[in-house]
Amino acid sequence: MELYQLRTFLIVAEEKSITRAAKRLFTTPPSVSAHIKALEDEWNVSLFRRTPKGMEITEKGALLRRKAEETILAAQDLANHATELLDSLMGSLRVGLCSPASFLRIPPVFEHFQQNHPGVELQFLGRASGHAIDEIRERALDAAFAFGNFADRAITSHRLSTCELAIACPKQWESKIVGADWTGLAALPWIYSDIYCAFQIITDQLFQDRGLRCQQIVQTDDDRTKLDLITAGIGIALLEKTEAEEAAQAGKAVIWPTDPIRCDLSFIYLATRNQDPLISSLRNAVLEIWNAGNITNIERANA
Repeated sequence: MELYQLRTFLIVAEEKSITRAAKRLFTTPPSVSAHIKALEDEWNVSLFRRTPKGMEITEKGALLRRKAEETILAAQDLANHATELLDSLMGSLRVGLCSPASFLRIPPVFEHFQQNHPGVELQFLGRASGHAIDEIRERALDAAFAFGNFADRAITSHRLSTCELAIACPKQWESKIVGADWTGLAALPWIYSDIYCAFQIITDQLFQDRGLRCQQIVQTDDDRTKLDLITAGIGIALLEKTEAEEAAQAGKAVIWPTDPIRCDLSFIYLATRNQDPLISSLRNAVLEIWNAGNITNIERANA
């Protein structure tokens, strides 16, 4: 029995599908099936039943699932303890970024973290929020900055801020935008994202609340690509407000005036890694920088 086999068993139990489990594990369905069969042969027990609705866990499989979860947690605790025994932290962390590094305050976070933990390498990778969540579950990422609300108990989230969003339109469409209502806006081409994007969920809800549906013309999950498409006159998109304002000031876009549109920004990671020394150290650095920045902003507002 290997830990990777236990992780495969737990993911198949969650997904109820060999194919979906394989995608999460970045492997093939035959490989996933082989891991399950190896455990069944070793334990001499049937873990799943194949049904038209997918892989249904057996009664004995459900009992072993709880033990497997405890074993994985115990292994993680052991690894954490071993890390704590070192004089200083060593290792690397892969961190997903849902927005430009300057907006996420990455430079001061990096400087603060490196001063205290020079033996830890930080890798920053651009990721749409939903994709980051999937990669955290799959351990392809260790942590991420992400937009949206997180009700998944498997994910620990720390809300950093409530950000304001803006509807950014091509500069060439300024005459169409002036005086346009929601119905007129829905008739124009929109740049949209897939279901993983918190901004797309908000966009869809804004139109659904008014009994409308926007015209979707092209899909991308990358904010920089969205801005390029807006600039080129391809369509409209919901952007983080400071990014939209910068584009407007540069004459690349216009902002359609509306009531405030808001979205939470959080720092997230696996709940099973709450006590991981590497994660804890990065979390502390992120929260310290963001809390200090938020207090400064409040002081400026009250001045």
